[in-house]
Amino acid sequence: MSITDTLVYGSARLLLALLRALPRPLALRLMGGLGRTWARLGGPRSEVAAINLAIAFPDESPEWRRHILIESFARLAESVVDVAAISGLNDERSRRLVATENQEHLDRALAGGRGAILLTAHFGSFELFQTACAARGIPTSVVHREQDSAGFERILSEGRAGAGVEMLPRGSAARGVLRALRRGRAVGMPLDQDTPRKEGVFVPFFGRPACTRSAPARIAMKTGAPVVPGFIFRSADGIGNVIRFYPPLEMVPAGDDPDSAVIENVRRMTATVEEAVRAAPDHWYWVHRRWRTAPQRGVNIYKPSKSR
Repeated sequence: MSITDTLVYGSARLLLALLRALPRPLALRLMGGLGRTWARLGGPRSEVAAINLAIAFPDESPEWRRHILIESFARLAESVVDVAAISGLNDERSRRLVATENQEHLDRALAGGRGAILLTAHFGSFELFQTACAARGIPTSVVHREQDSAGFERILSEGRAGAGVEMLPRGSAARGVLRALRRGRAVGMPLDQDTPRKEGVFVPFFGRPACTRSAPARIAMKTGAPVVPGFIFRSADGIGNVIRFYPPLEMVPAGDDPDSAVIENVRRMTATVEEAVRAAPDHWYWVHRRWRTAPQRGVNIYKPSKSR
């Protein structure tokens, strides 16, 4: 690692150690307050979040969207407390931090012998979601994109590895996903980020075409692996978390028009992600440029027009 990455790694480890030392309710209040302050002061990516919220909820008032923006940064900052909790996570500790609902949907899917694609999103305490699954004995693999900062990547990798999560780097993940499914694993595949045009298809997300990775749908169609949605929510007390699993999605077979079938399956998967975001809009990572790739080349809603 570079000197900068080493400093980032050391600083992050210190912060996580401090958060682990604090009572959890206090740590959550401190980090939530930090996130709200960041949003109110217009910190980096708050403008992107405001653009995304205006696209997703055009009929809501500016005050409502502003509230969701601020609370989404609070949830994002609070998730750092959960990252701190990942260190040394085991089954007993994971059950104190995370409850599960309807896990039988995933258990039955895995019992079929083809593994399962765990459809999820960068939503809630995403890092805790994957590690809690692994810590509770669910054979978990996750497709991920490495962090730009090697320091942050090392921090997250240590936590994942300690809980038994198998990481499949995006870009070379296809073979790894197929092997994981053949071994009967649940492969977490977030489907909520913009993707290069050559790797995705356009499907509606909050009513606007969004370029969405098609690989999860293609793999499900090829292998017959069930697609089980799962998302992590902050519990009602604001302290714990709950992972909710949903029945496997009904996928369209390839038939005589496999390209159309892929698009329809990606649409169904994306609609499921949208339902989760609508249920808890403050949980989603609005900071991502979800609609950056537009059907019309050269259009980027996140860049100001030269005429302005």
